Amino acid sequence: MKHRPTFYAVVPAAGKSTRMGRSKLSLPFAGRTVLEHVIISLRDSGVQDIVVVTGPHAPELGPLAKGAGANVVDIPHGTKDMRATIVRGLQWLHDYRTPRASDAFLLAPADHPLFGITTVRRMCDAYQYLRSKSIVVPVHAGKRGHPVLIGWRHVIGINEMPTSRGVNEYLREKSEATYELETDDRGSLFNLDNPQDFAALEREDALPVLSSSVSNDIS
Repeated sequence: MKHRPTFYAVVPAAGKSTRMGRSKLSLPFAGRTVLEHVIISLRDSGVQDIVVVTGPHAPELGPLAKGAGANVVDIPHGTKDMRATIVRGLQWLHDYRTPRASDAFLLAPADHPLFGITTVRRMCDAYQYLRSKSIVVPVHAGKRGHPVLIGWRHVIGINEMPTSRGVNEYLREKSEATYELETDDRGSLFNLDNPQDFAALEREDALPVLSSSVSNDIS
């Protein structure tokens, strides 16, 4: 049995919200903002340390993240893609928390606010007890969702990839190390991307509109 690892989370939140037309992460959802909801769900799942990476397009996100109990890495000039945003968060954890190779981090895009707390807890349990697997992905109805749990041992490989490649490509290449956790959590597939998605959240019927909102890519 593995010793109890420490679970961290990296929350990329530096996007421009182009398709939404306004800062989607500061929109109201379930009595909080979308970003606060993601952070609090991670905390309630047992994640010990959360780092949110923000950019210049939504300066209100830093204070929101801090108020919800997360650490904040602000990138004043932004990043060219989500992969660069993720790497900045991983670098912060390396510099200030020094994770062990046996620890893991949840890659939790901030525009995926509907994942279940129970799902994350099950992912952490699977990572702890499955010796041969170091990546855990929630799967609902045959589709991979978010967040994704990645062993810290993979950070070197992610950092060494050409900058033109996304983290999703790295994960696809690691199928032998990946455990697909079957779940009834449809929320793990939901991506808040455009005004139609937000309207669904406001109507509290987000889950039935997954056909237009599923995203399996992490750039």
